[in-house]
Parts: sequence; structure tokens; C-alpha cells
Amino acid sequence: MCTVSWIHTPIGYQLLSNRDERHTRRPALAPAIHEASGVRFVAPLDGDHGGSWLAVNELGIAFSLVNRYRCDQCHGEKKSKPPSRGLLLTSLADCCSLEEARNRFGSLDLAVYPPFTVVVLAPGKPSSLLHWSGRDSLIEHNGEAAMPLISSSFDPRGVEVYRKRLFQTMAARRGLVDLKLLTDFHASHSPTPSAYSPCMHRDNALTVSFSRVTVADGVIEFVYFPVPPCSRRDGEKKTCELPAWKLVQMRIVSAERREAKQSVATSAAMMNPETLGVGA
Repeated sequence: MCTVSWIHTPIGYQLLSNRDERHTRRPALAPAIHEASGVRFVAPLDGDHGGSWLAVNELGIAFSLVNRYRCDQCHGEKKSKPPSRGLLLTSLADCCSLEEARNRFGSLDLAVYPPFTVVVLAPGKPSSLLHWSGRDSLIEHNGEAAMPLISSSFDPRGVEVYRKRLFQTMAARRGLVDLKLLTDFHASHSPTPSAYSPCMHRDNALTVSFSRVTVADGVIEFVYFPVPPCSRRDGEKKTCELPAWKLVQMRIVSAERREAKQSVATSAAMMNPETLGVGA
């Protein structure tokens, strides 16, 4: 359950995410730098399954996943618990371009996964949306019109309609979509905290964290608050102490530079006596 929004800028993009979870879920691990296939990426990790809902790699490619709940009988009779969709997201985190992410997604065996949508962002290009309905996959090469992405297990269609209308009302009132609008939207309780508000509160679940990924001018910044956005906003007004927030920064590495580094590493491995089978 999530709310995801983004804007493009002349030097990159901003990606915001609310994560909504039941109280029974374990706390997530704060974002840290991980590595897959030689590609570094920043991501928080799910406390129950180890996957993630949001990641950005050193090429400046970001991935954000929202669960889908509209498909009844997607898999027929479920004989076992399906794998976490968050593990699929982290398996894509080493993709070096939108094209690679789309191609790899198109070749995946998705039958074991429940429905989801992944938005993939890169500087200077329209977003890509990777959809899995539980039966069919679909790739959108321009997903800008779908922003914000909304997900809820409580009332999937009703929550999506409510939050999108609220977003449209806020954008019309402000006259533009900028970072302040997105931040205000993610912290909104309008008209009251509920299962329908973007900052979600209900008896057995709530928005447990807020994340903002900034890719700008060759630098990646991942800001993470392990609290609902309203707590952060209200805390700023009351200057009260909040749970520790996390900031992770990383420089963007160009595809050419990464290929050069890989080439050097491969050459070094080939010259290694152990690799060559040469005794000491």
C-alpha cells in the first residue's frame, strides 16, 4: 500500500513515496547502499521479506513499486504463499537504463507474483510503467499521466479515486505541480485522517514512512523518515523530537565510466595468478 509521485526537473527528478502498512509488519531497515552485479543502489529493506518498495541506483535510475489488489482469482487456487514483490524490485535495481529495465521485465516469469506496478525513472526521459495484473504484463513507455500512483488493500478503487481527485484539486488551486505541492499532498489528511487520505491512518494500519529521492546535477540524495509525513510536518511546527531520519547520498556514475571500471576489473581478474592457474 503506497502513494508515489514524481516531477522532472531540468537537471533530474524528484520521487516521493508514502509506505502504508499494517501494524503487524516488522519495521523496515533504513536506506543503505547495496550492490548487485557490480551496480550500487540505495534502498530501504522490508523487515519481513528483505525486498524493497523504492530503490535508486548509481546510474540515476529509480524504481518504485505499488501493490495491486483488483485481480480476483489471478492465480486460481494458491497452493503456497507467493514471493514478495519487493524482491522483484530489488532484482531490477541493477538495470542501467529504462530500456534495460523494460527488456528485463518483459522476459521475467511473473506468474508466481501478485499484481503490481513499478514506475521507473531516469533523468531527462518520461517515466516507464511496468504492470503485472496477475494474468498479463504491460509496459508503458510514458507513464506521466498516471502520476500519482495509488495503492490500497482497504478499498482499492475508492482510495485511488479519492486521492487522485484530491491531487487534482490541490494542483488546480496552486496552478502548478512542484515539489511543495507533492510534499503537501503526501502529508495531507484532507478532510480528516482516514484510510482514504494520502497520509493514511486507520485502526490496524497507517503510513509508516516517507521517502524522497532527488537526482540532480550528478548527485543522488535519498531522504527517509520512519514516521508518517504528518508527524514530520507537525514536528517541525512544534519543534518536538522525532525518530531518527536518514540521508544517503551517492554520485551518479555514467554508463561509460561504469563500463570502463568493469573493463579494468575484468582485466585485473584475468591477470590474477589464481585466475590464470599459475602457482605462487
